[in-house]
Amino acid sequence: MKCKNCGCEVICIRSGGRSVVCDAAPITYWSVRDGASMSEMLSLLTPNGESIYGTPAGKLENAVGVAYHPHTCGLLPIFHRGRDSWSRPVYDDGTGRLLVDVDPRAGRKPDICTKQGNAFDGEPCDPVDGDFIFIPRRDTW
Repeated sequence: MKCKNCGCEVICIRSGGRSVVCDAAPITYWSVRDGASMSEMLSLLTPNGESIYGTPAGKLENAVGVAYHPHTCGLLPIFHRGRDSWSRPVYDDGTGRLLVDVDPRAGRKPDICTKQGNAFDGEPCDPVDGDFIFIPRRDTW
C-alpha cells in the first residue's frame, strides 16, 4: 500500500497490540556493538512486530537478520523509554535527547518538552514544536 501523505510504499506490522506503518523495503541489520553511538543505532521492527535496535553496517556474514524501519513521512520519530517518577512518558529522539509528554491524556494533542539536564527524572524544560511519530505508540493515561 502507499502512504497517504508522501506516496511511498509502506506496510503495516502489528506491534504491541497496534499496527505500525513501516517502509516496505526490509533492512539487513547487525547487532549493536559495545560503545556504539545513538546515531549508529536504528529502532527497527522485525516481521513479527518485535521492537529491536540494530546498526545498518557490517559484514554480510555477520548480519543478525532482516527488519523494517518505521515510516516517518517527515514526522519526528520519538522512541518510548518508560515513565519518569511522575508517571509521565519519557521518549528519546534518536540523538540521545530525552523528551517528556507533560499532558499524556488520550484524546489530547501531545505536549512535548525536553527534560531539564537531559535527566530521565528531570523536570520538563523547553517545549518542542513539531509533529511526532511515537514508536511503538504514544503512551497515554
